[in-house]
Amino acid sequence: MIARFLLLAGVASASFIASTASAQDAAQPVADSAEQATARGEVIIVTARRRAETAQEVPLAISVIRGDSIEATGNFNVVKLQQLAPTLQVYTTNPRNTSVNIRGLGVPFGLTSDGFEQGVGIYVDDVYNSRVAAATFDFLDVAQVEVLRGPQGTLYGKNTTAGAINITTNQPTFDFEGRAELTVGNLNYKQAKAAISGPLSDTIAARIAVAATSRRGTIYNVTSSAGSTSRTIWAFADNCCSSRPTISA
Repeated sequence: MIARFLLLAGVASASFIASTASAQDAAQPVADSAEQATARGEVIIVTARRRAETAQEVPLAISVIRGDSIEATGNFNVVKLQQLAPTLQVYTTNPRNTSVNIRGLGVPFGLTSDGFEQGVGIYVDDVYNSRVAAATFDFLDVAQVEVLRGPQGTLYGKNTTAGAINITTNQPTFDFEGRAELTVGNLNYKQAKAAISGPLSDTIAARIAVAATSRRGTIYNVTSSAGSTSRTIWAFADNCCSSRPTISA
């Protein structure tokens, strides 16, 4: 009887050890795959609170649209941005008659006045655009756009009672790079964009972006056989300088 009990106890112990080892072997690939997924995950860095931090650390209702998403979806200005950012509404008939609202708050649409203060602040590299007419431009060399929902007076000051739009352009790089883009359309529409970045020295880098847009008028005078005045718009942006940190022994 004692021998039979010892035999059964030995078999049970062996089965328990084998099952534990199998469970550990099965859990190991899951842990490895989780670590790989974390390593492959892209960390989104935002500057909504005037410092670089991950989007998960920001205690704000924020939407981040990366530059590649903007280009892939054809959202080339703030007016089109509402297709990607929830609760953002942009109404416009012309640059001066434009209103930007978040969660239905901002300024009323249809009242043309350069003196109106906006309820949504628009910032480009932390520089405030005081008039919405100056913010209805085509994006130029944009890295990402952050849409902050809710009052932002503590961080951004006045004119942000409904929220803020923080536009960040691409920063200078110490590796030489460049890009160019050409767009054509009806009404003789032509747009060219170019950006170049590179080092000026071992510790200083600069980036320059240029855009030019032209299009003929939309109204044709049958009496004088002439079209309305065409328009040409130039845009220029530069980021200088980015200094490389020096590590001393």
